[in-house]
Amino acid sequence: MPFPQRVGGLPEGTGSEEARRPPAKTSVPTGGARYRRLVAGRRFRLQAAGLAVLAIVLLLSLAFPLRDVRIAVDGGVTTVNSRTTNGEALVAQAGIELEPGDSVEASGDDEVTVRRATEAVLEVDGQVLSLRTQAGTIEELLGEADVPLAPEDSVLRNESFVAPSASVAPPSALASLGPNAGDSATGDGPVALEVRRAVPFSVVENGQPLQLRSSRETIATALRDVGVRLGPGDQVQPSLDTELTAGLQVHVEHAMQVVVTLPEGKTIVYTLASTVGEAIAESEIDLPAEYRLEPGEDAAIAPGMAIHVVAISEEDVLETERIASETVYEADATLPWGERRVVQGQDGVHYRQYRTVYENGEAISRELVDDWFDPEPANTVIYYSTADAPPPPGELPDGVNPTGVLRVYATWYNAASAGRSPSDPSYGITATGVPVDRGIVAVDPSVIPLGTRLYVPGYGYAVAADTGGGIRGAMIDLGYPDGVVPGWISQWVDIYILGP
Repeated sequence: MPFPQRVGGLPEGTGSEEARRPPAKTSVPTGGARYRRLVAGRRFRLQAAGLAVLAIVLLLSLAFPLRDVRIAVDGGVTTVNSRTTNGEALVAQAGIELEPGDSVEASGDDEVTVRRATEAVLEVDGQVLSLRTQAGTIEELLGEADVPLAPEDSVLRNESFVAPSASVAPPSALASLGPNAGDSATGDGPVALEVRRAVPFSVVENGQPLQLRSSRETIATALRDVGVRLGPGDQVQPSLDTELTAGLQVHVEHAMQVVVTLPEGKTIVYTLASTVGEAIAESEIDLPAEYRLEPGEDAAIAPGMAIHVVAISEEDVLETERIASETVYEADATLPWGERRVVQGQDGVHYRQYRTVYENGEAISRELVDDWFDPEPANTVIYYSTADAPPPPGELPDGVNPTGVLRVYATWYNAASAGRSPSDPSYGITATGVPVDRGIVAVDPSVIPLGTRLYVPGYGYAVAADTGGGIRGAMIDLGYPDGVVPGWISQWVDIYILGP
């Protein structure tokens, strides 16, 4: 490639072209010594001039050598080969067009950065301004535009509230533009900026008036902006979505927090009610069917107070008790000697109905509300004879003769003295299966066989129908019914054997 055609080569008229032009024609004669001297002198000057030009070009090449320069622009990098160090000339050589507000900065001998101005549309105080700026923050841009900002004023960037210290370009635009974000254009369109001026309004909070200013658009955002915190159950008039206008008065009533203890656990209630009963009634708590409040319904609500909901329930319990009948003995003078009459009784059932009152599942009272028998218990009554004993054997009726006389030691017993419990099925039952009664005698079968009829003086007629562990040899045990006090005294006595 010829030297003058390189990027950054010398411009025309520097001498290099003249050195190559053919010598101009003159009218000097071509003959003679003088002519030769003239020709030789011109040739020498031309050669000296060419050498000087070559020396200058060589010096310029040494002082400003060709180099590759990287130009960062619009998120990319362009490289040009040039001797110049002027940033704008390098940008122009690279074919990059600059817009108003753009800047060119050298980052070193071989690096140049083109910082694009941010295009913004600013709406403030009823005016719309179009700007191209190198400002990094909205605060700097407003300073360039000579727009003052009061402490309560707000700034919106693309319809979103941001701090004045926020960057002019949105974060999404910065992220999409790579490492040179903020040094180049912000994307497809200008950044929309709005300065919203604060307006005065008042808040009556729990009866206390406050004079405030805010630039937010609704009551909800304005209250949050000025530090009025709202909690569950709080009441605000007008509604939170009402547009904030100058002179608007807002009433805020803060709900009180109370702890409600239920049988299944605790819950928090926020209320504007004045009494405990009103607070519970307006709550969405699932209450028991019957309950009691502690403190009572008329108690005044206080912040942080504890309310106990005591569940009340009742339960009716029916208890049964079996009443066992007893056997009683009663004298009957109408009965002949040795006879008895039995009136059979029955077991009864005693019913008792109790009412138990519970609070939170714990019994607090138990009351007997009713009791009855079904059936009524009735004792078994055994009537025994009180008639005089029959005469001794010598005076026995005709046709009845004793077969023998035996001297024995006679004691007495009844069912209760046999050692068995009344609930025992064998209670009062003899060895032959008949109940113990007067006229039943326990014997030693090896001496007096079972079934032998006897006559015992002072006792009367009897039958040998029982045995006993303590009855051995010449001994007998005279039977008596339960409940009868015998008049017998254990003694030796002659008894008469009457036969089977």
